[in-house]
Amino acid sequence: MKALGTVALVLVILLAGGAITSNMLSSDLAIQQTTDPSGDFLTATPDQAVAFILVTGFIIFNVIGAGLTLMIVFWLLNRHVTAVRQESST
Repeated sequence: MKALGTVALVLVILLAGGAITSNMLSSDLAIQQTTDPSGDFLTATPDQAVAFILVTGFIIFNVIGAGLTLMIVFWLLNRHVTAVRQESST
């Protein structure tokens, strides 16, 4: 019963996130790049390019930092578990 509640909670969160995302996309939050019909809407302005590089660097830095932190924690835990197993076997 607890697992069913967890699955239901995850589905509600996913549905709420999808609703928020679709609401943001349908509103006027998007920046119009150009009014020229033959203009390329995929071309970024210099400010957008800098923001993209900064956000991407920030995300990569944090993901690597979190991975290294977890690696150290699990290594220390494994080291202590190994020491306790050796201690109890002797």
